[in-house]
Amino acid sequence: MIHPTAIVDPLAQVDRSASIGPYAIVEGAVHIGPQCNIQAHAKLMGPLTMGCGNIVHSFACLGDVPQDLKFKGEDSCLTIGDGNIFREHVTVHRGTSGQTLLGSNNYLMVASHVGHNCRLGNHITLVNGALLGGHVVVEDRAIIGGNCAIHQFCRVGRLAMISLTSAYNVDVPPFCMAVSTNLITQLNSVGLRRSGMSVASQNGLRRMFRWIYRTHADVPLAKSLERLSADLRAVPEIQEFTAFVRASKRGVARFRHWSTRHGQTSTETDDADNV
Repeated sequence: MIHPTAIVDPLAQVDRSASIGPYAIVEGAVHIGPQCNIQAHAKLMGPLTMGCGNIVHSFACLGDVPQDLKFKGEDSCLTIGDGNIFREHVTVHRGTSGQTLLGSNNYLMVASHVGHNCRLGNHITLVNGALLGGHVVVEDRAIIGGNCAIHQFCRVGRLAMISLTSAYNVDVPPFCMAVSTNLITQLNSVGLRRSGMSVASQNGLRRMFRWIYRTHADVPLAKSLERLSADLRAVPEIQEFTAFVRASKRGVARFRHWSTRHGQTSTETDDADNV
């Protein structure tokens, strides 16, 4: 299953069920798991460990050295789970020290980039040209739009969705829609429903969102979260949102309504208790 024109380092370990296409290069200590498909002209550089069922399209480059001037050849690696898709010209760099980590079932579209020491969860989509700086953390089922840039050390929460051509140097909290520069506009309602989240949890998040961003918009975010009613504080997803905000070191994206004609006083989805 290895094309005769492919170059495979003797240090590499390739599962018998994996395939490597024409002119692909596997350099260094690369472990390729079962059923992986490395297509023509792709390049893998070790130390790199890849699980099963990954697809690496032409001209993608995985495991190259970090774009970090402090890097002096320290031990580092790239670890990839199962079932990921890396489209054309995707680049994923290994850590400056330690590892860059990707989970499973992620979809990295054309020319997206994952910088050194990033940590990505599962079922994440990076649309064409999306860029993650070093040490970025992206949680499960987040979607990062085309030509969007995330500054180093920022975090993107679970089920967050970021619009195309956006830029962030602060954290994007879970379950929210984000646009422009350092802004969130509403909950990712479609994503919440598709995720299988309970109706009770969706309604709780909507009530929380109104409370912190509408009713108490003039109160600091951490304080308004502390003032939530006991029934809302008991919702697991709200506990997750609160923990994310409290753990932020770079600050959290601020709220602005998606439609300027509504202004800051809008009561988007007044029927929020009836998802």
